[in-house]
Amino acid sequence: MLYPVLNAISDQLNSSIYKKWGETINGTSEIVQLNNIANINDEKNDLQNKIIFTLIKVEEETSLKNGNFYTKKEKAQIIKHQPPIYLNLYLLVSVTKKTYKEALQLLSDTITFFQAHKIFLIQLGDEGSGNDGHYRITIEQHEINLQEVFDMWSNLGNKHFPSVFYKIRLLKIFDFEKFEDTKPVKKIKVQYENNYH
Repeated sequence: MLYPVLNAISDQLNSSIYKKWGETINGTSEIVQLNNIANINDEKNDLQNKIIFTLIKVEEETSLKNGNFYTKKEKAQIIKHQPPIYLNLYLLVSVTKKTYKEALQLLSDTITFFQAHKIFLIQLGDEGSGNDGHYRITIEQHEINLQEVFDMWSNLGNKHFPSVFYKIRLLKIFDFEKFEDTKPVKKIKVQYENNYH
C-alpha cells in the first residue's frame, strides 16, 4: 500500500514539473522518481538530475489507535475485525540536478506544487481500502532542525542535496480478508438482584 500511494503522488508531481520544464531537465519525461537517495552513488541506479522521493519514517497515528472492531454491512450483516491503523509517512524530497541554480528552481517548483495540492484523493482499485479503493491523504511540510538534517544526511551516506521534508497524514491500512461474520445484538436483557434484606 505504501508504494502505490507514494508512486501516485510522485506521478502527479512529475506531470506538473514536466509540463513546465519538458525534457530539458534530463532528456526524458521521467523527472520524479520514488527511490532511496542513499543509492545515488550506485552505478545501477540513475538518480542524477531528478527529483527523488525517499520514505524516511513510518509512524502510527496513536490518536486513532482505538478503532471500531465491528462494521455493519448490507442486510444488517455485522463483521468483526481488527481496527484499521492509520499511518503518517515522512517523505524526503531531494533534487539531484547538477546545476545548483536549476536544483533550487526545481525545489521551488516542488514546494509550490505541494502548496497548491495539500489533499490527494488517490484511487487504487478495491484492494482493501474500505472506501471503494479511494484513499484521502493530506501532505504538509514538516520542519526538522539543523542537527536532525545533519544526522539524516550522514545516515544516508551522501552529501547534502537541496531538499524538503513532508509529512503525509493518515494513510489507512485495513485487511478486509481477515474478518469474521457475527450476529448483531438485537436485545439486551438486564437482570437486577436485590441484595438488601
